[in-house]
Amino acid sequence: MSESNTGTNENSENAAKSANFKRLPVWEFICIIAGLMALNATAVDIMLPALGDIQNTFQFEDDNQRQKMVIVYLMGMGLSQIFYGPLIDRFGRKPILAISLSIYVLASIACLFAPAYSLLIFARAIQGAAAGATRVVAAAVTRDCYTGRAMAEIMSVVMLIFMAAPILAPSIGEGILYLFGDWRSIFWALVVLGSAMLIWSWIRLPETLAPEDKRLLQPKVIFSSYKTVVTNRLAIGYSMASALIFGTLFGYISASEQIYSETFDKAATFALWFAGVSAGMAVSNLLNSRLVKKLGMRFLSHWALIFMVCVNVLHAIISHSGNEDFAVFYVLMIASFICIGFIGPNFSATAMEPLGHVAGTASALYGFATTFLAAVIGGFIADHYDGTLGPLFVANAVCLLLALGIILITERGRLFKRGEV
Repeated sequence: MSESNTGTNENSENAAKSANFKRLPVWEFICIIAGLMALNATAVDIMLPALGDIQNTFQFEDDNQRQKMVIVYLMGMGLSQIFYGPLIDRFGRKPILAISLSIYVLASIACLFAPAYSLLIFARAIQGAAAGATRVVAAAVTRDCYTGRAMAEIMSVVMLIFMAAPILAPSIGEGILYLFGDWRSIFWALVVLGSAMLIWSWIRLPETLAPEDKRLLQPKVIFSSYKTVVTNRLAIGYSMASALIFGTLFGYISASEQIYSETFDKAATFALWFAGVSAGMAVSNLLNSRLVKKLGMRFLSHWALIFMVCVNVLHAIISHSGNEDFAVFYVLMIASFICIGFIGPNFSATAMEPLGHVAGTASALYGFATTFLAAVIGGFIADHYDGTLGPLFVANAVCLLLALGIILITERGRLFKRGEV
């Protein structure tokens, strides 16, 4: 498809959709979408400095049990998205978002008063399940308003703002612990953040689901919607590849506090090192937003995936040999995160592009793959942490090679195309 035709199609579709709702200023639209997505990253990463204190409070012996605070939240968030897709395609984006954010706030309060670790984990899973709507709605609303490279550009800017969460959240968590001395105070912060997003989105975010796109909440209709998504080669291929890629990311996040504290003895400066790695993704998201319209989603994301495969194969070889030092580990982690910054928004836009008429269902399935499936994969990877990094990065290399194979099959061996929408 030529670039001139692409631009015409994008403008026509966006103009038609503009008639259905009052558009927000682009800056506010981006901030709301980024804020909704940042709730998830904040809820995960703000807890990382407190995992040791939580273990001391509940006195469990297996250090890897700490990882459940991350994994169950991600699994709850990912699994719930399958259900949110049909709901937001039937009842609209705003009412489902408001209900889910209310539950998010209540679950955060429940975490404050959990008397046992098992109950804390349960409340944490409910919190994640409620947060699943924020991701589905954010993706669906963006797809309602933008298409193709314009959508990828918007998502890159969203991701740039969103990346402030993993960069700053561990430091904020440490600051809260320093000021209040209790890990439960972190959940009060999540109550405040959830309430703020509930009020802001309810007042300012328009309903972007066109009346003619509403779908009946019937098993046959839901099945038809998901069938449309799973039988689309681009949607299912890019979703499965993303699950494997984000699985390596979640594995690192889940085990990061142990890696920095136990393997490299850097517990005191954990938040700073973690922020430095996350900053690599923020930089590449910014570059992606500048380059994607010129070079295309596939060109950037395919090269980034190939480079990420090479980096992690090298990392696996070094780690498995037992000769890795902190400098090597850190440089290679930054390189991997830079690659994810080019892969994430472009894979998402590519998967969503052909499915505008079922955007809620499509974003739900993509979210399920990149959160629930990725959390299962990441949990499996992180659970093999034994004080050394060999098992983690061998698993990462295998996942990324599989992801590259899936993309090759999806694109029928033709990578780096620049002529896509």
